Amino acid sequence: MSAMAMDVDGSDIPKAPQACVACRKAKRKCSKDLPSCALCSRMSRACDYSETTQSPNADDFAVMRQKIADLEARLEGRRSDLGWHEPIKSISRSPSSSLESGFTNDTASTFPTAFFLDAQLFTESRMTVVKPSLPVPPEVLATLGTSILDIQDVVDRFFANIHTWLPFISKKRMQLTLSNPAMELSFDFALLLLSMKLITQVPSKGLQCVRSPLYFLAKRMCFLAESNALMSLQTLQANVLVAAYEIGHAIYPAAYLSAGHCARFGHVLGINDRRHAPQVLKRVGAWAEVEEQKRTWWAIMLLDRYVNLGTYGHPLATDDPARGDTLPVDDTLWDEGEMTTSEPIYVSSSTKVKAGPFARTAQACHLLGRLIRLLNDNMSDSPMRFTEAIQLHRTFQALTNLLPADLQRSPMQYGTSLALCYGGLLHLYDPFACSETNHGTNSVEETEMMTISIAGMKQAAIGILQFSQLLHVEMTNNPAAISPLIGDCIYMAAATYGWLVHETGSRESADAYHALRRVLETMNNRWALGGQYLAVLQRSKETLYPDTPLL
Repeated sequence: MSAMAMDVDGSDIPKAPQACVACRKAKRKCSKDLPSCALCSRMSRACDYSETTQSPNADDFAVMRQKIADLEARLEGRRSDLGWHEPIKSISRSPSSSLESGFTNDTASTFPTAFFLDAQLFTESRMTVVKPSLPVPPEVLATLGTSILDIQDVVDRFFANIHTWLPFISKKRMQLTLSNPAMELSFDFALLLLSMKLITQVPSKGLQCVRSPLYFLAKRMCFLAESNALMSLQTLQANVLVAAYEIGHAIYPAAYLSAGHCARFGHVLGINDRRHAPQVLKRVGAWAEVEEQKRTWWAIMLLDRYVNLGTYGHPLATDDPARGDTLPVDDTLWDEGEMTTSEPIYVSSSTKVKAGPFARTAQACHLLGRLIRLLNDNMSDSPMRFTEAIQLHRTFQALTNLLPADLQRSPMQYGTSLALCYGGLLHLYDPFACSETNHGTNSVEETEMMTISIAGMKQAAIGILQFSQLLHVEMTNNPAAISPLIGDCIYMAAATYGWLVHETGSRESADAYHALRRVLETMNNRWALGGQYLAVLQRSKETLYPDTPLL
């Protein structure tokens, strides 16, 4: 047979007589271009058109054993409840392209167990963690697209929308990576891109739609990375995006568990404490890399606190930051990759110090951590408990008063921090506004905090109503960029107005209640979390205020 074949349309474009070895092995259609097929050219790998059939190796036998086990499991009806081996029909119809193919016991590196069994030995003996080389599954390649332009589109949409309220992935470093002509699509980088595509996706209405094939593909990829000991910053960042997606679409209990899982993952890498915790990541000197690690940990703390706002009694998965820890630097400078020369802002710094959007979010996040620990603490004596509550009220209020001016300039960037502050105030006031729920002993501090709470609930609700009207306009104009983390404060304000309508019959409070419901309805067009808050409000009305006509 000739080593060159004619194209089917009669042109003299040279074609190989058969598919290349890589395409034959993956059972993919090969373009047969010479000297390299389209897929191999895109992946920057050698293209082999040899006709010799290689002898099966250990990997081939392992894949065959896995396929036989899958078949036996199907016949015996023992398939996993997670549907791990279910084909994702909308992504790949090929039964031979499952995520598991190509993964064997020899694929991943052996993670040093001394890291967990004797961390001191791991550190003193200078043991290292070798990053495993894992193949990117065909389903993932097909989902990300066929060219660098497809990937660039995913990245651009991510930074134009999600990055405005959760800026923890380096925009500059991503740009440099994608502009590199020798870029290789590693497993963890592909997973990060897949998670970016997931969180920028706007599913149609309905709870089943948010649990899409793309969502399950991202979850399975996260599991594969973890089970093959691929512990990298990009893998962690992908997990953070999946957790944020679950929070935004109220996929519970997965959202709560994923936030805690990200915390554990961060602990393993050591980014929670780069000075004292055992480290999996190599020490880096580049300013952008250090800042990216710090921001990733702040993002994890943020999600951990948000999923705990409505579940008093559950401990946080992350510790409070130390007073000497620094807040994120100016967002604009970081996006441009310019090392800032300004004074660092510490956790202990005054809220009056000028700070960027994500630094303000981090300040609000820190206060939420203190709030949750206070509400969970039933052991402190009453005077100290009320003193801490009063101090939290003052600090929350000081930060809240600074943010409206920033919000006018950039609603999408500063909306999350203001929403967390307003929501935190209502969560603080709610149990302390009534003597039956604040576990007090009629002390002076208790009376002061009760007075603050009763007046504060109405003032915070008014502030949220005004704040939500501005965001409502932004949601309508640019729904893709809205933060799901604003939902809690809008729900808490609506619940407060619902209570006021029941107590006073005020038409003004009823109008505010319905205005906030409309904001949640608009939010539901982007994040299913809005619809779930509406459902909780409806259940509250039916249970607590069934005879209140204005609701």
